[in-house]
Amino acid sequence: MRKLWVKAWVTLDGVYDANTMDNWWQNTNSPERMQYIKEEYEKGDAYMLGRVTYEMLWPGWSTQTTGDGPGLVFNRMHKYVVSTTLSTAPWKESTIISENVVEEIKKLKQQPGKDIIIDGSGTLVQSLMGTGLIDEYRFLVQPFVMGTGMHFFPDGTPPTTLKLVESKLLSFGSLALVFRPADK
Repeated sequence: MRKLWVKAWVTLDGVYDANTMDNWWQNTNSPERMQYIKEEYEKGDAYMLGRVTYEMLWPGWSTQTTGDGPGLVFNRMHKYVVSTTLSTAPWKESTIISENVVEEIKKLKQQPGKDIIIDGSGTLVQSLMGTGLIDEYRFLVQPFVMGTGMHFFPDGTPPTTLKLVESKLLSFGSLALVFRPADK
């Protein structure tokens, strides 16, 4: 069975999206960090996103056909966009899931292949918490406190007990953390 895991870059106070961010994560960029990110994406062959994240990423990443960044990996993955409002998904290898989301994800997990990666997509992740579908949470914690912005786990998120299974300190104080639900 394939694993479904969540990948998100967050600040120390849990913000993953803020109007004041202006590429806040660039200050911690390094070859080591980029290698870690690329290796993480290479563990999957399916990329799941909510509509907002999809619409943010596809215009830029879909044109990345050369180089050593994650664009090449993204473009070979099958993309699954969970949305009730999108009617088309122009990024190559994209499928829209608009109904029976939990059942569709269960089917995807049963198929052969590498891991399924949910990138960011906080609303999607929050809707899947408590379903037993998420096998891991992988956070790249940046050494910043934003003080404002969208928190990955906002008020109202279902209580979930996680256990730390991996940690790695990267350049410039970034911390790569992997958690699993305590019941897995």
